Amino acid sequence: MKDNIVIITGITASGKSELCDNLIEKYGNIGIINCDSKQVYKEIPIITAQPPKQEVFYKLYGYVSARENYSVGLWLEDLEKEVNHALENAQIPIITGGSGLYISSLIKGLSSMPQISQEVRKNVSELRKNLSKEEFYKLVLNRDSKIQGKIFINDSHRLSRALEVITETGKSIFVWQEHRQPPLFNNFKIYTILPRREDVYQKINSRFITMVENGVIDEVKKLLSMNLAPHLPAMKAHGVPEIIKYLKGELSLNEAIQIAQTNTRHYAKRQYTWFKNQFPNAEIIDCASKLTEFGIF
Repeated sequence: MKDNIVIITGITASGKSELCDNLIEKYGNIGIINCDSKQVYKEIPIITAQPPKQEVFYKLYGYVSARENYSVGLWLEDLEKEVNHALENAQIPIITGGSGLYISSLIKGLSSMPQISQEVRKNVSELRKNLSKEEFYKLVLNRDSKIQGKIFINDSHRLSRALEVITETGKSIFVWQEHRQPPLFNNFKIYTILPRREDVYQKINSRFITMVENGVIDEVKKLLSMNLAPHLPAMKAHGVPEIIKYLKGELSLNEAIQIAQTNTRHYAKRQYTWFKNQFPNAEIIDCASKLTEFGIF
């Protein structure tokens, strides 16, 4: 039965959500299980493009408080329960989302990465803020030479993570990643959706405008009123930092929209490279609708 697990991943704005709606219509007996690290947070459904609440088909969306520093380890525990529940109810589990770490941990097993102390997180965050991109990259490379050719200058999130790990443990993040727990499931079919870049960039731009029209400013205003620590994952969801700057009067709305669009496009560009090289067994699809047309089994 476990052969029937399907993973649909791919870059942001590649049409995964629309595809899942179409697959529900086509097959009926499926359960969509989220593997996007930001779509788990209940306070930010609009800015993370969560599907509207349909408990029957959609699982692990909008169920964690933004106050929590939810982790990939916790997600794997929740995922295992949902997959087993779907299989017990004769549903085919379709795990979907674009968070690289989540997908990687699901397919390859979770690396036994240590906890990072708040003090180290704070120090790394300060360094990232106060140094230029070039200076920060050189600093991390200096501390951990194994990042050479693996983490690049624009990937500030992964650079920060590498610096946190080597500062906390004295060992490279890549040494830790070699020690993995066995994966949850061994038999699954994986599809990676990588449409034409121009189409994705266009969709990113128009999607953010739609989010603003659908009340994203109020959503972020409520998030801001919770007085959360800036390092929490919900505060780093695409578009949240830019809207916060707008609400604080540091940017005009137009500037906030443009910067959010640019940052999300840059993220999509990095995802292209990452997804192309990560999962050699994946079937790469250039258009999500092909999976509805030709089927996923």
